[in-house]
Amino acid sequence: MSASKAKRAQVAERRSKAIAMVLAGVDYDTIADRLGYASRGAAHTDVDRALSANLTDLKAQASQLRETQALRYQRLLAAVWPKALKGDLKAVETAARLVDRIVKLWGLAEPDKLDLDVTGQITAEDLLTLIRATPDGDEDPEAVGADA
Repeated sequence: MSASKAKRAQVAERRSKAIAMVLAGVDYDTIADRLGYASRGAAHTDVDRALSANLTDLKAQASQLRETQALRYQRLLAAVWPKALKGDLKAVETAARLVDRIVKLWGLAEPDKLDLDVTGQITAEDLLTLIRATPDGDEDPEAVGADA
C-alpha cells in the first residue's frame, strides 16, 4: 500500500473511531486525547469533515439513483406514447401516471398555493374555521366570517 493510501486509511480509521465516540456521548476533549488530535477543536473539525463527506456521498448516490429512475420512466413512457397518441385510453392513463412520477421525481410540481384576501379583519376563530374547512365542500369557506 502506498504512503498516501496508508495515510488515508489511517485518517478514515481515526474518523470512524471519533464518530463512534461522539455517538457514545464522549466529549471532544476526551476524543482528542484518546485519538491523538492536537486539540478538541481539531477533533470536532475532523468529525464534521467526515459527516460532510458522508452527506456529499449520499447526495451523489441519490442523484445517480434519481437519474437512473428517470431514464426508466422515460423508456416506459416512450413505449406507451404511440398507443396513447392513437387514443388507447389505458395507454393514456399509463402515460399520465408516468409523467406524474417524472414530475415528482424531479420536484417539478408547483406547490399548492393558498390565496387569501385579507382586506378586512379576521379573528383567530375565523382562521381556525377556515383551516378546518374541508375541500370537498362540507363547509363553504366563502361563508365563514360572513356574519362578522
